[in-house]
This record gives sequence, structure tokens and C-alpha cells, in this order.
Amino acid sequence: MFEQFLLQGSVLSVALMVYACNVMIEAARLNKIDPRGICYAPKIIVHPLSGLFMLAATPCILWPAIYIGLYDGWISGVVAWFILQVVGVLMYLILGIRYCELIGIHFALACIAFPIGYYLSMSSF
Repeated sequence: MFEQFLLQGSVLSVALMVYACNVMIEAARLNKIDPRGICYAPKIIVHPLSGLFMLAATPCILWPAIYIGLYDGWISGVVAWFILQVVGVLMYLILGIRYCELIGIHFALACIAFPIGYYLSMSSF
């Protein structure tokens, strides 16, 4: 089902975008709970520029599935979206993204990861 994508596409770009998407969703959740950064959210998440990074990472929700679908068809894209959602949750749990102590580090890494993921996906055509 994913033969063409695995042969011609960039698996690294999909992995980076799924990681960045999950980190940015968790950062947005923490920012909503604690907008001033008093209790939960690290200062990097409540900074005004972090909202721009969260907004720029929004296409990471759908773009990996669309990217896979461009190689193998729309049915593969829909199946890939469901698979990537499950992989994203597992990544969320395994990497400890939900812990406030680590979310600042993950946020900084995700701010680097999603532009690289976008670039790799756009340059592989």
C-alpha cells in the first residue's frame, strides 16, 4: 500500500512533522491552561513568538497524510492519517512530551523539526 512512498518519498519528513505536531498541540494545551506561565507552562511556551510557531506547525496535522497520498493515492493517505495519529500518541507517551519539565526542550526541538520536515517533503518531488 505504501510502496511508492517508501521508494520515493521521505520517511524522515513524515516523522519530523508528526513529532512537531504532537509537541505543538501539547504546548498549545499548556499555554491555554496557564497563559502567564506561572504554574505549568515553561517560559518558552508563553512567549508571544511561540504562538507563531504553533500556528506555523498547524499544517503538520494533515500534510504528512496528503504527502503520502500524493505517492500512493488518496486511500493510502486516509489510512496513513489514521496510522500517523496512533504513532503520534505512542510517540507522545514514549518521549514524555506530556511532562512539563521536558516540554520546553521538546518545543525547541519541534521548532527546528517542522521546517526541516516541510523542506524535505517539498524537495522530494
